[in-house]
Amino acid sequence: MTSATSDPRPQPVTVVLTRRVKPGSEQAFEAVLHRIADQAVRFPGHEGVTILRPEPDGRTAYVLVLHFRSKLELQAWTTSSVRATLLAEADAYSDDMLETQQSAGLEGWFRLPGAELVRPPPRFKMAITSWIGIVPLLVPVSLWVAPHLTSLPLALRPVPAALVITFAMTYLIMPILTRALRAWLWPARQGHAP
Repeated sequence: MTSATSDPRPQPVTVVLTRRVKPGSEQAFEAVLHRIADQAVRFPGHEGVTILRPEPDGRTAYVLVLHFRSKLELQAWTTSSVRATLLAEADAYSDDMLETQQSAGLEGWFRLPGAELVRPPPRFKMAITSWIGIVPLLVPVSLWVAPHLTSLPLALRPVPAALVITFAMTYLIMPILTRALRAWLWPARQGHAP
């Protein structure tokens, strides 16, 4: 078994922070959230941040979703003094931290849009959804990328194609598929989404 530091294939990781803000402190809390997002993007491996705000007749808390390329890069952020300072400032405007969650690998693709909690669907549904996304990418990659790789050694030819597919899946296909298949991936339970 390899350790996290020797794993040649780091998995992307997503962390979700959920907080309920004190009434009247929303503007100050928003300012801190924006500073947290601005600082997080400066750390190596940061791959995006999403801020979900409370909604009338819906979510009652703020949700901050941070994506990092690997657990080690996330750890550099979570153990930083700048993050500790900003979270301490956010504490002054929020009653409590409701939830902190992390998910790695494919589970980071499967987050319920607009939900307070990240709960990945069953693995077989993640596998089927990934397959649905990858199959249509294989033809264009084979037609447009593969012909330009003939000068590379045979063992290296899959590398650029895999890179194109990975980025297309992460930033284009999976966000569309998870929205389109939302009802199947996260079926409603007792009248509400999980």
